[in-house]
Formats: sequence, C-alpha cells, structure tokens
Amino acid sequence: MTGDKNRNGFGDDPAEPVSAEVDAVDGEEAGPEGAPGESYEDLKERLSRKEADAAEYLDMAKRVQAEMDNYRKRMLREQEQIVQYATQTVMRELLPLIDNIERALHAAEAGASSASLTEGFELIYTQLNALLAKECVEVIDPLGREFDPERHEAVLQVESEGHAENTVIEVLQKGYELKGRLLRPAMVKVAK
Repeated sequence: MTGDKNRNGFGDDPAEPVSAEVDAVDGEEAGPEGAPGESYEDLKERLSRKEADAAEYLDMAKRVQAEMDNYRKRMLREQEQIVQYATQTVMRELLPLIDNIERALHAAEAGASSASLTEGFELIYTQLNALLAKECVEVIDPLGREFDPERHEAVLQVESEGHAENTVIEVLQKGYELKGRLLRPAMVKVAK
C-alpha cells in the first residue's frame, strides 16, 4: 500500500527520526557547535559568552542609533541657522547703498544741484545692479519678444499694426529671475 506508506509525507517509518533525535540528546551525537560529551557547565558558559556578545552588540547598536539621532538634530539646527541667516550677506552689502541714499537726501536738503543728485542716484543704481548681478539676479527684458505667460504678466493688450500678434511691445515693469527661478514677472503690454 503505497498510499499508506506516504501518508506522513516521508515514506519512512515515523519512529526512526525520533530515535535519531533521542540519540543526539543523550550525547552520543553532538550538534554542529558542540563537542561530543560537552558538559552542562560548558554549554552554560558558552551560552553566557553568547549572551554577553549579544548585549555588547545591542549596546553598540544603541550608541550608533544615538549618534545618528544627534547627527540628525545637529543637521536640522544648522539648516535652520542657514535659512535664518541666508540673507545676512546680501543685507550687509545693501547697507552702503542705504548710506549713499541718505547722503543724497542730505545733499538735496542742503540745496545740491539736480545734476549732482542725478549723478549720485546713478551711482547708487549702478551699485545696486552690481549687487544683483553678484547674487545671480537677472533682469527679464522681453521687449520685442513673444509673450511668455510663465515669465511675463500681460497688463494691457492693444492693437498694433507694426508688431506680430502676442509680441511684447512695451515693458511697464521689469521682471527678475534668481538663478533661473522667477522672482517677479515682467509687467508688459502685448500686441493683439
């Protein structure tokens, strides 16, 4: 009866594996790590060493986890400081411009000529543009180009025979980009 023989899934007498296991427990056959005839005290000491190793590894893992948590917190703190003081350099460079504007206002109050005031404000304007260029701020000047709704804001649309449809015919307010990212769209008049 082949069906009865394979009922347990092994096709052997179920008592045979059990007797082999009993022999191993009696110490006649040792496991892969144990030596034949290893005593209870030896096993206990080996278990104790393994437990000590496991405790040491757990302690190391906890220390590494704590170090990672501290590192993450330190990085977050540093990021917050970078964001908080990101404009510090630019603000420091704006201060001389404010000083020059104050000087120009004092000169105007003292009765300086309009030519010298104009010259002073042109100098301030040049300094400000140099600062913007240093910070990678670029002017968007779309005059004569096709209207781009992502970079321009159409304020007026007028009929114009001399221009193609959807062409910027006048810039009412300059737009600016910072490293390719839009700061402010250019306000423009567009031909219909």
